[in-house]
Amino acid sequence: MNRDVAFIVVNYNTCGLTEAIIQFFRTVDLPFSHGLVVVDNASTDGSQAMLEQAQGDQVLYIQTHQNLGYGRGMNRGLEAVSSRYACIMNTDLILNREALVALWEFFEGNPEAGVATPVIRWKDGRMQGFLTLPGLCFEYLQTLGGINARRWKKKVKTATGPLRVPGTQGAFFMIRRAMFPERLFDEDFFFYYEDTELAHRYWRQGIPCFALPSVSIIHLGGQSTSAEGGKLFQASRRLYIDKCYGPPHTTWLAGIDRIRIRYKHYKYAFLNSIIKSEKIRAKYEYYGRLARPQDRIES
Repeated sequence: MNRDVAFIVVNYNTCGLTEAIIQFFRTVDLPFSHGLVVVDNASTDGSQAMLEQAQGDQVLYIQTHQNLGYGRGMNRGLEAVSSRYACIMNTDLILNREALVALWEFFEGNPEAGVATPVIRWKDGRMQGFLTLPGLCFEYLQTLGGINARRWKKKVKTATGPLRVPGTQGAFFMIRRAMFPERLFDEDFFFYYEDTELAHRYWRQGIPCFALPSVSIIHLGGQSTSAEGGKLFQASRRLYIDKCYGPPHTTWLAGIDRIRIRYKHYKYAFLNSIIKSEKIRAKYEYYGRLARPQDRIES
């Protein structure tokens, strides 16, 4: 598939969402050539039959026959196409023509740009925390990281034109492929933090990343995370720290994270004893599972 822009999604049991994206690209009129690549990680929800029927000139369907995870699946999609630009996308997005055209025009007019993203919003219009903000101090001091994240949100809200930012999270962003000659995502990551590691890498290399405050895309998100997902998240976090900041910080931050998890377990245990709330009970059980040493996944 040789196009100006390749839009790539990795599907794992999100048949309805993926079908909606396919329908969007079948009907949208864009001022550049494009194609949609759907990498399916051996879904069992009817996705395979749907994708076999949908594939054609504008839809390239790649079946991996196993769950490769997000980054590895994305890499397979990128390897299969030749395009000037690539859009990395989650399946749980509501796309719009305005944002895609703005990204295309921005890249065409700014040859120094390597990465760009629209503002990512919740369905109710609120801005999500869609930027990646590297910095070791933010890993140790989460309160400071929160202050920095709010500062950047304010900068995006008040910007009157494209704003250079440190990095963007993985729900949706576009890259200039000439600036990424090697495999995009680090395949040591199965799920979680692959986009954070990538953003850290291009930030360190000085590849310019921009947010376009005039356009936005809706990311539905919001799915709850199981205890197993939480443990995988912690393992991926340790892998990220190890790769980007070094083994000593991996050990120290893992210890701090265990204290944070234990604190939250005690906090929700107390709240669960005095407040009858399904949400609080679920959080108490979730942090209880994460706090149990025998349940931890080691990196």
